Amino acid sequence: MRENEASQLLDALRAIQRRWRLIAIIVAVTTSVALAISLSGEKRYDASAKLLLRDRDAVSSVLQPSGRGSSSDPERELNTDVDLIKSNATASSVARRLGLDRSGDDLLDQVTTKIDHTSYIVSLTVRDANRRRAADIANAFAEAYVDFRVRYARESYENAAELARTQLEQLAPEDRDTPEGRALAARRRELQIDAALQTGGAQIVRRASIPDSPSRPRPVLSGLLGLVSGLLLGPAVALALKVFDRRLRDEHDVEDLFGLPILAAIPRGSRRYSSQLEDPAQREAYGLLAANLRLATLSGRSDVVLITSPSPGEGKTTVTLGTAAALARLGLRVIAIEADLRRPSFGRQIRLPRGPGLTGVIAGATTLPEALVWVDSDTLQQSSRTGGDALAVLQAGALPPNAQRALSEPAVAALLAKARELADVVLIDSAPVGTVNDALALAGLVDSVAIVARLNLTTSDAVRRALRGMRNLEDKLAGVVITAADSSPKDSYYSPHPRKARAEPAASGAKSSRG
Repeated sequence: MRENEASQLLDALRAIQRRWRLIAIIVAVTTSVALAISLSGEKRYDASAKLLLRDRDAVSSVLQPSGRGSSSDPERELNTDVDLIKSNATASSVARRLGLDRSGDDLLDQVTTKIDHTSYIVSLTVRDANRRRAADIANAFAEAYVDFRVRYARESYENAAELARTQLEQLAPEDRDTPEGRALAARRRELQIDAALQTGGAQIVRRASIPDSPSRPRPVLSGLLGLVSGLLLGPAVALALKVFDRRLRDEHDVEDLFGLPILAAIPRGSRRYSSQLEDPAQREAYGLLAANLRLATLSGRSDVVLITSPSPGEGKTTVTLGTAAALARLGLRVIAIEADLRRPSFGRQIRLPRGPGLTGVIAGATTLPEALVWVDSDTLQQSSRTGGDALAVLQAGALPPNAQRALSEPAVAALLAKARELADVVLIDSAPVGTVNDALALAGLVDSVAIVARLNLTTSDAVRRALRGMRNLEDKLAGVVITAADSSPKDSYYSPHPRKARAEPAASGAKSSRG
């Protein structure tokens, strides 16, 4: 279980590493967009005033000495007072004080209140495009709320004093001189004095000052948020693409999916060279493939290697001809047979005259030696030489109506037996095994099978189909050839240009003859 989890983690890390360019672009875009939005926004200034809200139940304790009016929840009382700061009545009073042509709701949208920790101090913050106006509005809100608290407290005392006066007037004249009457009169005078002295339990402890710098926009913070968002979004997109993009991206994907050794990785061709035979990196890669293929298929007799691919367009024909040329340059006798009788493509890479080809030999119209065309291993052009570094090519010939049936004819076995006699290595270019079953008709006649997979084109679904079709050929699967691989300068460091390679012996011979 742990190995499976570790494998999944490595797959995820490889998916992220492989798409680092996309992640970098996403990070750059999110950071740039965040900065652009921040810098294009209108400047806003925050001005804050602080209020001290004392316990409003002091009024109740005086008016109701029994204590029944005191609050049992001071926190709720404080939150109620804070909510009253942002009341429509307070906002309307602020608009009148400052002469602002704004509705109460518009002003309230600019105001935020916050209780400082567990104290009774409340921060009142106003955000506005004008720094002076922000401070004026914050101070006006603080003053308006303090005035409201004063009016509320004084009205409470005045109402209590009026109630005492009413009770005193209801007493008979002789009762007013009693201790009860004199106490009621004294209480009335105390309430009238307290009403005049009331502050409402609210006090401005710090007035708002004009802010020096804007609070919005904050480009540094916005840029950091954009950067973090990109760092989170980029890998998420990379992992999502891994789920939905079924193409093989690197050698790790090929090894994990095929479960076969990689015989060679053929790099993409450089635009500086007109063909793969002139490209030093590709020439070196085909040389490595030829050597690995010989080691993988080495036996006491001639070897017949079937080359196929999961789907069309993955370069199996190019690999067949490139490998044949590399084997011929090793001094081996090589025959390359075009057995893709549905979409043959030897003719697009080699300029050869039309001939009877494979189907002509199968039909008995000609023999294999007569149908073979010799080409030069350095140029893949028709050559009159039949030995040395030359190789023989057998084209497909006329396309039959049923390719699989044609390849299943007994004459094909006889043809391959004759090819074994004529060559050291026989390479067969077959149709994609993941698309049609033509290759399976030849599988029983060959010694080994090499599968070609093209990075960023071959899909995991096509590979699974191909492997299902070849499930009975596991002992013949030699390995995988990767095409369109990334190349580096070291790939061609030791590979001389083919024309230079041919010129050096001639120059050497000329020197010795002069000597």
